[in-house]
Amino acid sequence: MQVLDTLRFGDHHLSGLQARDGFSLVRGDMRNIDVVSACVKDADAVILLGSLVGEPACDLNPKETVDINLIATKAVAEACRYYEVPRFIFASTDSVYGIQEGKMYEDSSKNPISLYGRLKVKAEEEIMALSGGSFQPTIMRMATIYGLSPRMRFDLVVNALTLNAVLHGKITVYGGAQWRPFVHVADAAQAYVRCLRAPLADVGGQAFNVGSNDQNYQIGQLAEIIRQVFPKVVVQVVPQSPDLRDYYVCCDKITKVLGYRARRAVVDGVKEIKATIESGAIGNPAEPRYYNVPRK
Repeated sequence: MQVLDTLRFGDHHLSGLQARDGFSLVRGDMRNIDVVSACVKDADAVILLGSLVGEPACDLNPKETVDINLIATKAVAEACRYYEVPRFIFASTDSVYGIQEGKMYEDSSKNPISLYGRLKVKAEEEIMALSGGSFQPTIMRMATIYGLSPRMRFDLVVNALTLNAVLHGKITVYGGAQWRPFVHVADAAQAYVRCLRAPLADVGGQAFNVGSNDQNYQIGQLAEIIRQVFPKVVVQVVPQSPDLRDYYVCCDKITKVLGYRARRAVVDGVKEIKATIESGAIGNPAEPRYYNVPRK
């Protein structure tokens, strides 16, 4: 397995992999087509995870965001098509649905409300337009991820709420009524593995919502899950949400086609993060490497 990464947040999260046989790390940028071509030309499969992720990170430098999340993304897909890479999997997001009522299926209309979401929609369209012959890409629309990971992120809602509950005994919920789907990071990884192992005829040219139906939550419900682990936590509710996304996602297709089922619940993620922070293994959770944008 080969990983191409700019290492924008350091390489500590890859330390457990670099000692493994068959693993190689290429430090480079997906905007450099020479590097991309060298990496993909003999590949059996390519998973494109690289992008600037989240509305705040994308809004810091819109030009860079367009360059990475759309222009370079399309170039990587075109390189894979040219070199006849058998499998190409693109990490998209449920943010493409934006604000909508009812259940969102893979063929539901898109209504992105941020630059991040709009570019993911455009990237999906550009990638699917390249389909044909041996190039049959797959789109994976990820739910909001939570849980413990080698490169921990404390700017994701479940992780952030857990951190504040541990450190301050208090959490703030913005809005509360808006719906959002969630998936544990390990279950997200499992989805990619299942997609790689599935017959190409089942996944080529397809999009999948990645998550589970029973982990669609209103943001206010997350506070009650936090209370299961922190009974004395103080909950402050701010009526207006800075993140207006509101959508309920159906994940029946990935279960039917890939036999995929999430194995972990939000409460499991809260418990593991709590234990890890309290053990001291995280170190200083305010370090910049744990956030996609600098903290104010």
